[in-house]
Amino acid sequence: MIVIIGGGSINTSFAKEFIDRLDKSSLSIMACDSGYENCLAIGLEPDIVIGDFDSISREAYEKLQHSNAEVIKLNPVKDDTDIEAAVNIAIHKTSFGEFIYILGGTGKRLDHFLGNVNLLGMGCLKQRKVVIVDEYNYIQMISAGQVLDLSREGEGAQFGHYVSIFPYGGKAAGVTMTGFKYPLENATIEGFNTLTVSNELIESVGSITLKEGYLIVCETRDAI
Repeated sequence: MIVIIGGGSINTSFAKEFIDRLDKSSLSIMACDSGYENCLAIGLEPDIVIGDFDSISREAYEKLQHSNAEVIKLNPVKDDTDIEAAVNIAIHKTSFGEFIYILGGTGKRLDHFLGNVNLLGMGCLKQRKVVIVDEYNYIQMISAGQVLDLSREGEGAQFGHYVSIFPYGGKAAGVTMTGFKYPLENATIEGFNTLTVSNELIESVGSITLKEGYLIVCETRDAI
């Protein structure tokens, strides 16, 4: 299991609580560029720090030089973002089905956020569970043949009250949602509408499946 800390907006209290709940026996922390500053704010010492270091403060960069973290310096002239480079490394360091969480992947830069949403698909292609998390959102992607089960209570309880789904990269076909206020059965979702926004789980367990395409699944809440 790997947590990637990006340089986006981060609620340090939430991030610390979220990471504290994870299994430490298999946990590795990666920081991306100014995400190292987010790590310092949380009180974490990352195992790996990666980036071209164009956005990190001089003070934080100096601290990094005296840390025990492995530093991977990227060429600033490159075709991918620091977080994409981190996800690629995380995929190589994890096994099938393992989680890769991205914190600090949302914020004011919507272009960066949309880019990070694209990275969720890397998890589908490589059979990893890549998830973007902040204090209000838990965002992942599922592909054809996968089953996503959500429960109202217990260890696997849904992140927030609302569940929204969106097709990605074209239509999603054979979409079935059971246990929800607004169920679907073998539906085709082609996008360009808000039909599947803000659904709610009404049974103890709900399931989302699809036969073709990709779905972005957002578990969201208004406040914590």
